[in-house]
Amino acid sequence: MPRHADDRPDPFDDGFLASFVEGSSDPVISLDGEGTVVYANPAVGSVLGYAPADLVGRRLAALIPEATADRRARSLRDRLEEPERLVGEGTVTIPLAGAGDDVHTFSVRFHDHEAEGLRVYTGGFRERSEGDGGRELRTFRNLIEQAGHAIYVTDTDGTIEYVNPAFTEHTGYEAEEVIGETPAILNSGEMSEEYFASLWETIRAGEVWEEEIVDRRKDGETYHAHQTIAPVLDDAGTVSRFVAIQTDVTERKAAVGRLKQYQDIVEQLDEPILLQNRDGEFELLNEAVSDFAGVPREELYGTDEFAFMDPETAATIDDRREEVLETEETVDYEVSPTFESSGREATFSTRRYPYYDGDGDLAGTFAICRDVTEIKTRERELEQFERAIDGATDLIAAVDRDGQFLFANRQYRTYHDIEETDVNGLSLTEVVDDEQYPDVKRHVDRALRGESVEYRTTRTHPDRGTRTFDVRYYPLEASEDEDAVAGVVGVLRDVTDSENRATQLQVVDRVLQHNLRNAVTVIRGRAEQIAGRGTERTDAAGRDPDELAEAASYIVSRADELLTTSEKVHHITEVLSDPPDVEAVDLGRTVDQLVAATDSEFAAATISASTPAAGEAVASATGWIDRAIEELIHNAVVHHDRDRPSIEVAVETTAETVRVEVVDDGPGLNGMNRDVLETGRAVDALYHGSGLGLWLVYWVLQQSGGSATVADADPRGTVVTVTLPRRDGSAVGS
Repeated sequence: MPRHADDRPDPFDDGFLASFVEGSSDPVISLDGEGTVVYANPAVGSVLGYAPADLVGRRLAALIPEATADRRARSLRDRLEEPERLVGEGTVTIPLAGAGDDVHTFSVRFHDHEAEGLRVYTGGFRERSEGDGGRELRTFRNLIEQAGHAIYVTDTDGTIEYVNPAFTEHTGYEAEEVIGETPAILNSGEMSEEYFASLWETIRAGEVWEEEIVDRRKDGETYHAHQTIAPVLDDAGTVSRFVAIQTDVTERKAAVGRLKQYQDIVEQLDEPILLQNRDGEFELLNEAVSDFAGVPREELYGTDEFAFMDPETAATIDDRREEVLETEETVDYEVSPTFESSGREATFSTRRYPYYDGDGDLAGTFAICRDVTEIKTRERELEQFERAIDGATDLIAAVDRDGQFLFANRQYRTYHDIEETDVNGLSLTEVVDDEQYPDVKRHVDRALRGESVEYRTTRTHPDRGTRTFDVRYYPLEASEDEDAVAGVVGVLRDVTDSENRATQLQVVDRVLQHNLRNAVTVIRGRAEQIAGRGTERTDAAGRDPDELAEAASYIVSRADELLTTSEKVHHITEVLSDPPDVEAVDLGRTVDQLVAATDSEFAAATISASTPAAGEAVASATGWIDRAIEELIHNAVVHHDRDRPSIEVAVETTAETVRVEVVDDGPGLNGMNRDVLETGRAVDALYHGSGLGLWLVYWVLQQSGGSATVADADPRGTVVTVTLPRRDGSAVGS
């Protein structure tokens, strides 16, 4: 019958099993979950000298001999007090003290099972015999001789007693060179004293030491090894030797180091890098992918592009990926995805490679995505600038500090007969003729000193003749240093045609002033003679002197009109020829002066003015503005259809403008004259001096940055409103 306390479960209640265990020559002991003996078979008495009943209720850990090394004993006791840790551990060597204080070493394998609702742990204790040890030793020696790892055995003082062939292969030392030495022969000097102190403390306590070490081979080369040193216990459980196993991990360490460097580099990159399997699922990606996607990296593994970008772009990428898998060739492509989660948009220049596993089989694709969003934006801007510069009518070019051309637009190249591909490498001395070069060089040098240069020059072209240019040179700043000048940009505007037009206007003016004016003056003088004589006698044909006087007066009137027209044409010529320089003009004061002068000139007219105080209605206008306002007042008087015209002139201001209103009670302006005054159109249809005068008003306002509007007055007449930009009164007369 099994020996157990009355209140303990019987782990072998099956009759056959109980008889088998009871008859075993090896001790069989069952423990509960806390390591307390709940069963011991009769062999316990013959082997250990304990009656089975005396063991039941005792903790098996208490039988660990005192001579067992402290750390070894503590480890065994801990495991025996939690026997579930021993299940599945394989064969465990356990020393137990017998009743006579003799020590027995057993090989034990524990199993767990149920006994009356209680989980118990049963082990068969097979005592290790001398013969078994010899066989095991021979087997062990044969194994380590064939092992690929470097193995050496030392005594408890660290003297090497044995090394296997792999040790010689790894370290370069033959067995006879190291036997009798200590492992210090391998010391590289890179491990600290604390490292070795901890190592010896561990193995002398009966525990296994497992760490990496840097040792030195016989040829002086250092190597990294993963080293395990285990104590060898004798039958009494005392440490008798140490066995060390070294695995050379030098290449693995180097590879890991390189991999860590590559990983660090990849993680630091702002450009997405990713690895996908053949199904397109992400297996590796850097943080940049997560940043653009707006999705944590952990959530992206196992998904593909469709999980975080617009489907159209994802489909394009999927097609390129399939292309790489089909052709096993690298492909380059460009995509501009949008990312819903992050709200970002970007353009990527991507290169996708085939990826192979360790066996050389195609496993997927590897992609590096370069963010070229900013580059593409700059390219588009540059393209716009290039189109604008190339399409400009001006001649535009740039040279560096040495006078070498950086670029030249189409107009410049056409004028100088330069092919586009020939610009680079050309210098100013090769393009500008010898006569012009000294002057050009002088102005370019000024621009290189940071000045902006403007001047007018003439150049003779073999096909176009003599041309007049307005030339401007600007310093070209260096991108890396705002204060440095990298070159000069030149803009040459061909003003030959405008110069010719100005000359033509002047010619017309001279014709009107000299030829036409002189001729009209003569006509007027003769007409006056006719008028004077007409009152004295009849002519040879006997015509009435009154008729002659009337005809002569008509001639005088028409001559006056021609002279007035000539004068207006002269003023218009001056306006169009003068540069449109604006100045501060006190329109209140100007209107007061003009109204007073006109009132004196036209006694029959009633002309009044309503103006603010001096300095409150200052406008920005050309020096011709007084002539334009005078023309409006005169036009209202001269073209009135009543004997006593009434004209009101008012000046008003707003925060940004000054307005002058000229109100008359006359017949009003016809449609043609309104067009002339408001838009400058219908000039070719003018038929009297007033039309030219209104055209003069239009151009003066245009050059002043102003405008005019025409409205009907109530009950009759016209309201002409002139609007000009307001200006600070302190600038008047400056």
